[in-house]
Amino acid sequence: MPRFIRAFLSLLSLLIVFPALAADAWPSKTIRFVVPTAAGSSVDLVARVVADKLGPMLGQTVIVDNKPGAGGVIGVDAVARSNDGHTFLLGYNGPLTVSPLLKPKPGYDVQRDFAPIILAVTQPNVLAVRSDLNVNSVKELVKLARSKPGMLDYASVGVGSLSNLSMEYLKMQSDTYMVHIPYNGGPAAALALGKGEVHLLFAALSNVQPLVKAGKIKLLAVSNAKRSLAAPELPTLAESGFPGFDATTWNGFLAPASTSPEIVQRLNKAIGQILAEPEIRQRLLLAGAETTSSSPEQFAALLKKETAAWAKVIERSGLKLE
Repeated sequence: MPRFIRAFLSLLSLLIVFPALAADAWPSKTIRFVVPTAAGSSVDLVARVVADKLGPMLGQTVIVDNKPGAGGVIGVDAVARSNDGHTFLLGYNGPLTVSPLLKPKPGYDVQRDFAPIILAVTQPNVLAVRSDLNVNSVKELVKLARSKPGMLDYASVGVGSLSNLSMEYLKMQSDTYMVHIPYNGGPAAALALGKGEVHLLFAALSNVQPLVKAGKIKLLAVSNAKRSLAAPELPTLAESGFPGFDATTWNGFLAPASTSPEIVQRLNKAIGQILAEPEIRQRLLLAGAETTSSSPEQFAALLKKETAAWAKVIERSGLKLE
């Protein structure tokens, strides 16, 4: 065999074997989960539960790094720019499927800059109101809002968040006008409602549960297509007079696009195993999150589908990141 052919075949074998060797050597240092919300949020809880289990499985420390701000955009952008092979994102609807549609656009492109790993949990997105607001159903809330346009203020966890878009969607469907007041994350928005600074909000159940127990707020419905296992007593908005209403909160893990497919698959398998553990499923369910699972391809398809679904709401509402 000629020398140049042998050299070419040797090089080809290295190109084939090298990714597998690199994946086997990974992780070589601390793994970082960036969470684009504040500590204590529902997304933060999921990240910490997974991190505690994943570290021993991979033989490396896994830390959670909270980078809130701009409706999650700051944290997502930080991961998009990372290339150390050990930084990953636990993201959610807003900065991944909504913010890219807003103007000015964020500095990242989800399809270009990320490799989806796994859809981790879904959460009931609940419609909550102040306990002193004289409404006990969605029908009564809509009646009040129609009778006094602009009187009701609603909080969100940030401009362009699912919390924000869900209320804009409800305003469109109910022909009402309510004033938007954005806050920096779920805990801050929920606290504002509990203090009486605003009248209502959409939020992940885990962010408002303590305030419900304290009697400071009450829940009217969930925005999911189906009733939630975490709050089966709450009707859906579809059951409350708005057929087809679906705004499900979810959290999913993503890697920078430069991450090798072998590492993505390894994380998909490991995180999937963690989320399937009965103890973990029950722990997260008590906090309002229902564990799920997906392939990287299924999660990628969800990202595309939701981005397309929210485009009309954004166009009607005129939302901007500014």
